[in-house]
Amino acid sequence: MHRLLPALFGLALSACKAEPTPRPVDSGVDPGTCDAEDGGRQVWVVNSLTFARVEGETSDGFDLDGEVSTIGGATGCGMGDLTSPGGQPGIDNAFGRLIPALEATEFAAAEPLIDSLIHNGELMILAEVAGMDDPVDDACVGLALRKAVGQPLLGTDGEMLWGQTLELDTSFEDVEFSAVPLDAGSVTGRPVTFVLPVQILDAAIEFPLRNGAFRVDVLEDGSITGAVAGGLNVAEIVETVEEQGINENLKALLRSALYAAADLEPDETGSCTSVSITLAFTAVPIYVFGDAPDAPGG
Repeated sequence: MHRLLPALFGLALSACKAEPTPRPVDSGVDPGTCDAEDGGRQVWVVNSLTFARVEGETSDGFDLDGEVSTIGGATGCGMGDLTSPGGQPGIDNAFGRLIPALEATEFAAAEPLIDSLIHNGELMILAEVAGMDDPVDDACVGLALRKAVGQPLLGTDGEMLWGQTLELDTSFEDVEFSAVPLDAGSVTGRPVTFVLPVQILDAAIEFPLRNGAFRVDVLEDGSITGAVAGGLNVAEIVETVEEQGINENLKALLRSALYAAADLEPDETGSCTSVSITLAFTAVPIYVFGDAPDAPGG
């Protein structure tokens, strides 16, 4: 089985960095009054990473373009936006609409590969919240995405063990926001550009998810859920697909489906050049070396 699609999306968070984008978002927090560096930090390791599905007209995700687009309307290239489970309009997750068709192809192997990468230690993404005085509402916290290296400890169920200590990947370019609000247990950081390294046979290629966002939702048991999203440039994917020896039917499906679903970054002709995509995650609390009371170097 060709590994293009699993590799493309399965490594969505294996390298990412924060970059300026055309649509900065005001967090509403005055950095001068923020105490996010006080009170220590809490860290979680991602335990599952899946594509956010669309149920009817509902999907997890974000309003990435600041528009509430309708089918055939003037924004979003006429692609209708979705509504979040909490009722927020304008959610951009056009890729989610394509999943049922793609799962009839080798794309069906993508999520099992992601799970394997996570649990064998190749894809250990860390979410961090600093200065959280209250796990429900806090006017100002720090938010970060980092990466760990090494072999994780798994329970008898094959899942990540809570409370283990992991080593930070110092080669990873962290994503950090120093002053964002925690509201009803949820905190969001944006804008972010995520770089997707893609391994296609012997070729290593990078695709950026542009103008993205990520969110952490703190649960009562101490674990978290969340989402990460952005815009994936269609031409870059199609060009790569055309150059590779993959199934012609899959090539045709990708060409037609991705261009038809494009809903972000319109060009000078008004045609959208990127397709929005959202991944949902769960994560369990851990320590990193230097933070755990009994950790080496602590």
